[in-house]
Amino acid sequence: MNERKNRYIDFLAQLGVDHAHPGGRSLSEAIIRTLPIQAVDDVLDIGCGTGATAQYLADQTKASVTGIDLHPQMVKAAKKRSEQSLNPFRVVHGSAESLPFRDKAFDWLFSESVTAFTHLSRSLPEYFRVLRSGGQLFAVEMTVEQKLPEQDKRKICDFYGVPDLYTTTEWENQLKKSGFFEVHVLEGKDFFFRQKISEFPLSLITKRLSEEALKIWMGHLATVNTYQSVLNYRIYHAMKKN
Repeated sequence: MNERKNRYIDFLAQLGVDHAHPGGRSLSEAIIRTLPIQAVDDVLDIGCGTGATAQYLADQTKASVTGIDLHPQMVKAAKKRSEQSLNPFRVVHGSAESLPFRDKAFDWLFSESVTAFTHLSRSLPEYFRVLRSGGQLFAVEMTVEQKLPEQDKRKICDFYGVPDLYTTTEWENQLKKSGFFEVHVLEGKDFFFRQKISEFPLSLITKRLSEEALKIWMGHLATVNTYQSVLNYRIYHAMKKN
């Protein structure tokens, strides 16, 4: 994702939302608990936001964790979280579409409602490049259950600032096109987690919102309600061949 203004992402940054992705914290922790991540591994959290998942990864696995985010406010929050942690992690300012890391630098990659905001033709090859042979990617991403009429697609894309919308098949094809040899499509229920009603913190409801923030919040609720039968998410587990 290039350095461009995105009202929805700015909204999340201003609120300091830790787990804005579908499934929230419960899903993040459920996925990580199932993985054999070792203390000697290198892990990259792409679009780390405030650093909540990166922090959990560092605490839970004791691995070397790096978080990267494009939004300056998110980077600032993540760095502060790391500085206050018993298990600090590295935080880098940068784009998922041009990762500032050497080839084959990481054993594990995580992306939570981030890759959908990028051009897949740019970001996914970057993921493949920085992943070591035998490495694995877990991406929790916006997915449509079926192709939408162009007018509806544009409405969703324009509101969230995403370049396009993809079905599960399209996500699989894009990942394989980028070099991943094996792709599994999973759902939240596959990890037996308890999902909260809302991915946003209670403070969002109780704090006074600006007119602009309130407009975005209401727009989000309206979009979710209107397209609830079509707009969904999946967890994409992709592997790089040994």
